[in-house]
Amino acid sequence: MRSAAAELSATYGWSVPQYVEESVKIYTHQHGYIGRGPVVKKVKPTIKTGRKWEVVKAVSQAKECLKIKEVIGQTQTDRKGLGSSTAKRWSNVEGKEKRNMVINEIRLNENSRRIQKAVQLPQLGSWSNKDNALQKSLTWNAIWHMAPLRISFLIRSVYDLLPSNANLARWGKKEDSICALCQDHKAYLELMQNCALTGAIHMET
Repeated sequence: MRSAAAELSATYGWSVPQYVEESVKIYTHQHGYIGRGPVVKKVKPTIKTGRKWEVVKAVSQAKECLKIKEVIGQTQTDRKGLGSSTAKRWSNVEGKEKRNMVINEIRLNENSRRIQKAVQLPQLGSWSNKDNALQKSLTWNAIWHMAPLRISFLIRSVYDLLPSNANLARWGKKEDSICALCQDHKAYLELMQNCALTGAIHMET
């Protein structure tokens, strides 16, 4: 028999390690506060949450967002043609469908918030920008025969942790990100390719 977290993960596509506490608390709040009977509506169970996230506030914001979406109407968010998808209206659903709409809206809001937080982080959020990622095929045999410093260089290059001028300035090791060779503001990869002095040395070698 699966747990409540596993049920939510299978139904709504949530990652259990990441959303287990929030999903269970939302599920408990929805079934404890929302009910057709007057006795169920009067009983308000106390759900303990942290200081940064409150289930009551999250549910209230989700309901307001659903009401605003109903006023705005159906909007196009993907490449499907106009009219190919239908959306449920908040005022026309009741019971389980309304609870599911609230849970899905909270999931969308949490995913959006986490992506925004990741984008704001200089190094840790670099995974959200896939356009500048360099594809490199590595096998376990190749990694096994690599020198430790080369493996460290590859890992730091993926997460933008190399001691470039911009990173040194961000870490407080330099006053600015100007290249000491060509006196220009450039990114690390652009500096290696377009720096006048390093380009001349590369041509000579």
